[in-house]
Amino acid sequence: MSALFLALGAAAFGLMALSDALTVLYKRPWGGRLFAAGGALLALSTAGLLALRGLPRLRALGWWALAALALALLGYTLLAALHAGGSGALPPRPGALRPLVDTGVYALCRHPGVLWLGGFYLFAWLAAGGAALLAAFALYTALDALYVLWQDRVIFPVSIEHYAAYRRSTPFLLPTAASLRRCLATLSVKSNGKRTDPKG
Repeated sequence: MSALFLALGAAAFGLMALSDALTVLYKRPWGGRLFAAGGALLALSTAGLLALRGLPRLRALGWWALAALALALLGYTLLAALHAGGSGALPPRPGALRPLVDTGVYALCRHPGVLWLGGFYLFAWLAAGGAALLAAFALYTALDALYVLWQDRVIFPVSIEHYAAYRRSTPFLLPTAASLRRCLATLSVKSNGKRTDPKG
């Protein structure tokens, strides 16, 4: 059963990549539905893998808290941090470019969602144990990294404005000391209610 859930999760990344291709490269707005389907499939896979482990172990409460934090960061990164559009958003209509967001978590690295997704599965495995969750951590993190690499090279340069400059200024996945300082600085500016230039 765990192999089936892992296969469903792997297929989710294929659906999301297909969604990007249809929406951006082939100008099919309905392709966005496949992204939602991929997200739902990944959630189903994860719920199934966790259900196989039974009831949560209270002694692992700290690991569960970290898993919940990683999941919250993922939601923030993909939704709230992008405002009306940005690094992870697809164009609203054929030929239109999304404005670049290079502040906050998107100053940390170009694809922080990979860090949070991988962190969620790692902490879930540390909390619940089991070979299937460890496999999910390794497989889904690797597939997510490949997915964003494809986005970084093919999709985002033609769907997000100023993306070439963003690639030169911000690390791909692994934050640096400079990108961490920039992330904290822009988060601090936002918390004070000041506007920042999204073109950096």
